[in-house]
Amino acid sequence: MEHGPVQIVQFLRLFERLGDGWIALVATGVFAGLLVRLASSRQRHVGFWSSALLGVAGAVLGVSAAGVFGIALPGPGARFLAALAGSCVLALPGGMLARMLRRRKAPPP
Repeated sequence: MEHGPVQIVQFLRLFERLGDGWIALVATGVFAGLLVRLASSRQRHVGFWSSALLGVAGAVLGVSAAGVFGIALPGPGARFLAALAGSCVLALPGGMLARMLRRRKAPPP
């Protein structure tokens, strides 16, 4: 990507320099986890570290699932979409579990 807003171009170049290794997967996962946190929870009960770990786990899940299904992930954009999808898949049961735990801790009226 050579043309576009300067910040987005610089951001994508940073991810291109990271390559395809674990460091790139962790960085992409942290970013995807924070993005899913911002998009999914209204009350923001999930902390930064929990969101980051959820994102990294989602990135591993997304990239692994793409490999199992034979889907190639060329470039940082495709890896980010796989990480975002994996984080969304993990956020659904995580949110349901958090709601169940909050209901159990709440005192009866």
